[in-house]
Amino acid sequence: MSRAGLVSLTRDSKGAAVIDFAFALPVLVALMLGTIQLSNTLHASGAMRHAVGEGIRLAKVDPTASIADIEAAVKNNFPAMDTSKITKLEVSRGTSNGAQTGAITMEYKVEPIVPILPIPDVTLTET
Repeated sequence: MSRAGLVSLTRDSKGAAVIDFAFALPVLVALMLGTIQLSNTLHASGAMRHAVGEGIRLAKVDPTASIADIEAAVKNNFPAMDTSKITKLEVSRGTSNGAQTGAITMEYKVEPIVPILPIPDVTLTET
């Protein structure tokens, strides 16, 4: 190949956009999947906070409600979430200085959206 042929080949920019896109695509896909996973985790955290709040509200309003009733209220107020992934749900009641107290602890396992990626399972805890 002549020198003029090499110079014209190095100045040719056909296909440069495809090469740039091939480098940028994996980064964009990873960023998008990470954003979706983070939003899924934040949604689960907010749903847990709501469910635990509703359970403790039932315990305050109805002191005769059983622990099973409170647990059922927590699970019923866990909107759009899989209740089978609840790993721990504890309800405790007591009295401190003459006032009734209560606490609900809930743990929920958030699994990765794309199971082939090495993202560990996340366990959220709300009390």
